[in-house]
Order: sequence, then C-alpha cells, then structure tokens
Amino acid sequence: MESQILNGLNPAQREAVVNFDSPSLIIAGAGSGKTRVLTSRIAYMIEQGVDPHSILAMTFTNKAAKEMRERIVQMIPDKLTASQAHSIWMGTFHSVFSRILRVHAELLGFPSSYTIYDTNDSKNLVKHIIKELNLAEEKYKPSNILSRISTAKNQLITPGAYAASSICIAEDKQRQQPEFANIYNQYCLQCKRNGAMDFDDLLLQINILFRNEPDVLKYYQDRFKFILVDEFQDTNKAQYNIIQYLTQKHNRVCVVGDDAQSIYSFRGAKIENILSFRNDYPGARTFKLEQNYRSTRTIVDAANSVIVHNSKRMEKNCFSEGDRGEKIRLMRAYTDREEADLVASSIHDRIRETGDSWSEVAVLYRTNSQSKSIEDSLRHRGIPYRIYKGSTFYDHKEIKDLLAYLRLVINPRDDEAFRRIVNYPARGIGNTTVDRIAALAAERGVSMWEAVDALVAEPTADAVQKTIVRKVTEFVALIRALSLLRVETGLYEFGLEVAQRSGILPLYRLENSPEAASAIDNIEELLNSMQEFRKQRDAEIAAGERSEEDQATVEEWMQNVMLMTDQDKDDPEDRNRVTLMTVHSSKGLEYKYVFIVGMEENLFPSQRAAESPDGIEEERRLFYVALTRAKVAATLSYAESRFKWGNMEFSRPSCFLKEIDPQYLEIEGGGERTPRTPFERPERSRPNAYGAHRSASIEDLKKRFDYRFRQPAEGGAAPKPARRPDPAMVAEPRPAVENLRRISARPAGGGAAPAGACPYAAGERVEHAKFGVGTILRVEAASGDHRLTVDFDGVGEKTLLSNYAKLKKL
Repeated sequence: MESQILNGLNPAQREAVVNFDSPSLIIAGAGSGKTRVLTSRIAYMIEQGVDPHSILAMTFTNKAAKEMRERIVQMIPDKLTASQAHSIWMGTFHSVFSRILRVHAELLGFPSSYTIYDTNDSKNLVKHIIKELNLAEEKYKPSNILSRISTAKNQLITPGAYAASSICIAEDKQRQQPEFANIYNQYCLQCKRNGAMDFDDLLLQINILFRNEPDVLKYYQDRFKFILVDEFQDTNKAQYNIIQYLTQKHNRVCVVGDDAQSIYSFRGAKIENILSFRNDYPGARTFKLEQNYRSTRTIVDAANSVIVHNSKRMEKNCFSEGDRGEKIRLMRAYTDREEADLVASSIHDRIRETGDSWSEVAVLYRTNSQSKSIEDSLRHRGIPYRIYKGSTFYDHKEIKDLLAYLRLVINPRDDEAFRRIVNYPARGIGNTTVDRIAALAAERGVSMWEAVDALVAEPTADAVQKTIVRKVTEFVALIRALSLLRVETGLYEFGLEVAQRSGILPLYRLENSPEAASAIDNIEELLNSMQEFRKQRDAEIAAGERSEEDQATVEEWMQNVMLMTDQDKDDPEDRNRVTLMTVHSSKGLEYKYVFIVGMEENLFPSQRAAESPDGIEEERRLFYVALTRAKVAATLSYAESRFKWGNMEFSRPSCFLKEIDPQYLEIEGGGERTPRTPFERPERSRPNAYGAHRSASIEDLKKRFDYRFRQPAEGGAAPKPARRPDPAMVAEPRPAVENLRRISARPAGGGAAPAGACPYAAGERVEHAKFGVGTILRVEAASGDHRLTVDFDGVGEKTLLSNYAKLKKL
C-alpha cells in the first residue's frame, strides 16, 4: 500500500519526498509548501526504516523545528513516539552546533559552561579593547569593527590568518584602520579568557573542532547519516563548510531553498552555495517545487515578471492555480507623511470592509527609520500595531542585569557580566576600582571574578588591594552564596533567589513609578519562562521522553534564551495587531494584505546596492520576497519627496516598479479620477487623506523614470545618466497636493506665505552640510518656497527647498 504520508502531495512534492537516498537539491519557490515537503520527507524516511537517531535537520527557527517534530509524530504515530522524535537533532545551525560545542568545548580551550555573547556584549568588549589600545573611537567605531570581525569569522578567517594576509593588511591601511588585526586578535583572546563565544564563534569553532579533531568528526559523520538543510540559499561559508565536513562519508544531504529569496549577503550568506550545489555534489538530483499555494495568480505572475531580470538565478516557472485576484495597487504620495496616511487609511478601509483581524495586515519597509511616520498615522486612526524586530524583551535593562548575574554564577570567567553587575545595585564600586580589578586580573592572568575572589580570601598589605577588598567583599559573598544555591534549588526557585538577593527586585519595588512596575512585570515574565521550561522538561521525563537524570538546568535555559530568534516568540498580546517590519524580517512569513512602502530610488533599491550589479540583484530578490508575502492583496507606495538629513529631497520611483508587467498594476496618484480601486466601495467615491482624488496611467508612471532606464536605439550606444532632473519630478505641484504644500509653507504666525524674493540666485556658489560645495543651476517658485537645483561638485545634481536647504553662500 502507498504511504499515507504521500496523500495530498503534488507530483513534484512527492518526488522530492520519496527520493531520499542520494544528494538532493529542492528548489522551493515562495509558498510552494517546502515545510510540508521537508516534514513529509523526514516522516517518510523513518517509515521506510531510517533510524531517527541518524537524522540531522537544520531549520530556519527553533519554533519551526518544534512544530515539525510534533507534526512528524502525528504523521507516523505507529512508527515514532514522542520520545523517539527527540532523538532527531533538529533546530537552527546555532542551536544544533552549540549543543555539540557544549560537549567538546574543552578541546577548544573553552569551558563547557561557556557564555554566549549577544551583540551588546560583543560591542562592549570591543569598546574596552579600543580603549586599552589607546585608539580613537571615531576612527575605530565599535559597531563597524564588530561587523568586520563577524565577516572574517563567517569567511573562516582566524586572527592569525588575517594578520598573515598582505591583502587584508593593505586594505586596513586603505580604510585607515591599521590596528584592526590587533583588535580582532585581542577580541578573540579575551572571549576565550572570558569563557565566551559570540554567535559567529558557534560556527567558526565547530569548523575548527572538526578540522583539528578527526575522531570527533568521525563520530558525528557516523551518527548523522541523513542531513537536511532548510533555507539553504541563506547559508554562509562557515555553515556550508560544516555541511561538507559532515557529509563526506555518507553523502546523503538534502538542501531546500530558493535562489530568488537569497537576501542575507550582509550576514555573509552566499547565493553561490545553492547555485553551485550540483557541482559540489555531482550525483545530486534536483526537484523543483513551482506551484504557489499562498498567493493569487496576479501576485505570483507579477513577482515572476520582476525576478526574471536577475542574471544569477535558477530556471523555474512559479505558478498559482488559485484565484486571479486583485491587481497590485500602486499609490503615489507627495510626501512620506502623506504616504503614511494613505497606507493607514487603506488598512482601515480594508479591515472594515472585510471583517478580517488586524493581524492579517503587514507593512514592510526597507529601513527601520521609515516606521515612524507609519506608526504616527496608525496611532492617529486608532489602529493597533506592533513593531517586529529583534528580541526586544531581552534588551530591557532589568532583564540584561538579571541575566548577567546568572551568567556570572554559571561562568565565573565572564568579565562582561562582571563589569555589568559588580556595582549594580550600587555598592560604591566606581570605574576606578573596576579598572584596578581589570589590571590585577590581567597581571595574574585570571578573570576579574577570580581576581577579587582570591583577593578577598587572602590577607594583603597592599593599600590599593585593601581598598578593593573592602568594596567587593559583600559582592563576592553574594556570588559565592548564589553558586551554592544553584546546586541546591530548582530552576525557578534559583532565578527568584537571584532576583531577590541581588537587590534588583527590591530596588524596583521601592520605586513608585510606572517604569518600575513595568520592570517588575518583565522580571516576573522571565522567571515564569524558567518555570515553564522546568515544567516542560518534567512532562517529558514523566512521558518517558527523557531520563530522570535529564533535569532542567539553568545552563540549558540560558542557552535557549540566548539563541532565541524573534520568530520563536509568540506574545498573545501581539496577535491582533498590524505588523510593521523590515522586508528582511518578513522572510518566511505570510499575510493576507501586504503594504510595501518607500518604493523609491536610493531607498528600495538602496543607494549602496546601486553601486554594483550584485547589489541590485539582491535588492530585486528582496523586493521579490516582500511581494510574495501577500496572499490576497499587495499594495505598493512611494513618496515624491522625503526629508533626509533635515532637507526635503525629491525622489524617483523605484526601478522595480517599471519591471512589473503593467497588466498586474492599478496605479493611483495625480491628475484625473480613475475607476474604483480595490479598497473602495462601488457606491461611493472616496477622496484621499488630503481631500483630492488621485490617479495616473501606466504611461504617466513610466515618464517619471530617469531615462537611464530606457533602452538605447538599435545599434546605438546606451545613453549616459541624465545630468538634468526629469521635468516631471520638478513641475509645479498638482492640485491634489497644493493644499498640503501651502500648509507646510505657512509661517509660524499662521496664514499663507507668499514665495517672495529668493535669497539665492542661479550661478551662485553655495555649500551644503552633507553634499559639500556646488553651483545653483535653477531657482523656481514653489508655493511659499523656492525649489533649488544645485550641481554639487563630485555628487551631482540635487533638488532642494530653499527653506530647508540651509545653504551657505560662498
């Protein structure tokens, strides 16, 4: 009989599930059911006799791994118990390999209880190193240095290899950061001295472990006979190297991904990994999942019409057999404020007319800075929303402070945790004392905690050391007591005792303020997570899924906390809110209604991306990801003017808008009224947020593109980029926005402001704070202001408003 697991799979999905005994590349288009295929493949393998213990699966989030594990048990209950399902190693790269590193950390010179540093910990450490080396922080910005260290680690370049590379050293001199190699080396040494790894170390160190310890590598090669990797297009060199290490013996690897959704090059992801997979595994079979089950035909076809412009891509023909659906709506606004109001108005009307929940809507933007105007407009209309970004709960001060106490108890070598809490709550231990402790620790070659612990235990005649002892004695006694308590009490009880004895909880209880009450609530939530973790582990032991000795520990709980991603969290209070997020954060998610804002040149695609063909191709993939998050309707918007660095600048529509096949677009903005839009009732005519009806034709939109996107005449050379701005972009304002322009130009005393005489004239030389020195080419009246076209030396032409430009005459 055919396996029940295969029921409901289309032919392409079925082929990808049953052929599991050789290297496989599954190209899974957006919404093609790749998670179902991956889950079904694992379940089918086990049904066919594969030992669950021999399967390693890397997933996009730990939450996805948990759900997949539960689904696999439901698919084959007669073959797999919940207990056996736990023998499948499944999770993110970082969670899976941090588990292996816990066992073998000492081979690498780290304690098994090593701390995992988050970005703030790493940045603080870099700051200390820059200070110790007497370097200028303006030249060696910690965030930039940390980003470069991350890049080096993801490329598997160790400090020694970096320092030995003449190319790297030459580039450092060119960047005016000749001491980078030294900083990188000191950073790694101090991390090891502190018994800590950052997120990149979890991948770098596992590579070093497999390279230097052949017996360890052989053990895991023998164990993991079947390896599956989700989101393969987002793997970096370090991750791909790990896969190659583990598959050298059995060669049974299945990677799932979509080259059209490779969007994380800034994290070191290499699209070449998926494009060249078949070269590295010559016997690999390729399966293409091309049917989209998520989106309407219009959305899928429109996305295809854009991504086809990429040269680095694998051939596939994504399609949908769902409804044709609404056309993609394109809204044009004069300012980013008007754009936000139009979006909020559209969301309000959509939900009122459909009766759907707010959580069915997502607003996507290219940069976090774009969220403010959207938030303001949503609040004005009373629309609930949430900002989807990093693990904000764990960024609260009270949470970081409490976690630092736990970290130091677990790992006494953690100097960053020591620095954070040694004088919190205040114990009279100032920066001078902390610096003396650091110097003493460096002199003795021990951690800061070990230095003060030994100092308190031994009598000393040194006056400076006596002062240190007097100030830290109470703190040392506290940490010693908590270390003993950790062994004697349960997980939740230990966390509560740390919160109480450290003085953090009593400190907030003494304050009578809303902020203190919020901090107490956050501490309670953190402690509740410890209790929940313990109860879940107790239930697994009671069900026979784990042994009695496998009790919940604070180390495991801490590891889960540090490796949690934003998509692993599920806050009930966030469930019925409009979601605001960057396009990068939207990867892997889906919503009925998606709004993509800021579709402008130098914003989406970004200005930096436009500097290279690869950059533009990645931005196009990013737009493809954004568009394919929508299930029912997608709305695009752009603003013709936007404040940048305090100046109102004019924008061109994104080149990606031109690439969408016009048959899939419905365009609004400017001129006469067009037929009813998808968001409007047929019986009424609704004006926009500023009281005017706005629409435009496809031809009008195309005219607004800079002619550098036009095709050259047959046999002729491509035209050079235009030096003069498109007249359509600097024409007098349309009636639709005349009132808005007049309001924004009013003087403080009220009333309309006439343009009057302009303080600038064509031909004058001026200086701008950002763009430098330039020559004014044109001055044009513009509703209470003057529009200046300035040719800046080395930058090119910029169009600015006189009232905002703050130009200095030369």
